[in-house]
Amino acid sequence: MNNCFKPLAVAGLLLMLFASLVSADYYQYTDSSGTVVMVDDLSKIPRRYRNQVSSSKSDSTEEKVTAVRVRKNQVRVPVRLNYRNNTVDAWMVLDTGATMTMISGSLANRLGIRPHNAEPIYARVADGSVVTAYKTRVDYIAVGPKLKNNPEVAIMPVNSSSLGFGDGLLGMNFLGDFRYHIDMNSQIIEWQ
Repeated sequence: MNNCFKPLAVAGLLLMLFASLVSADYYQYTDSSGTVVMVDDLSKIPRRYRNQVSSSKSDSTEEKVTAVRVRKNQVRVPVRLNYRNNTVDAWMVLDTGATMTMISGSLANRLGIRPHNAEPIYARVADGSVVTAYKTRVDYIAVGPKLKNNPEVAIMPVNSSSLGFGDGLLGMNFLGDFRYHIDMNSQIIEWQ
């Protein structure tokens, strides 16, 4: 091989190796308790679940920006939630004052969450009053490229659409795990 082609061949080999590292498969299955499990290696999936596996590609060029809606000083975020194989897309108000993500009763219903699957709790709302809500875990919450597995959510006891919250409040139990910047003028979240 000509000496001038050796660096090109090495560069090409490195580029192919890098491309294979950048693009990775992720496999998902639901275990016997109803929990959605994601792994990066097919061999990590127990044999009894391999017939129900779904896969997806992830690469390092993931979107770093999520479009949001800004209305009346509220930032409404497109959110994807999954509960026991039910995936629902929703619009939730970003609320850095909410400790836990709160979902509306109608969103809980669309996800298939039933009251017997949730634990009664007391929640303090913005006006200072205490209400009974219901707490459970969903399989995941995703916003743009960010995903959190098995987070707690509280089901709001009141009709959130009449309060202007839409499908609920995206709280700090999700937001606190990620660095982001909200550009109110461009109506985007920039993920860092």
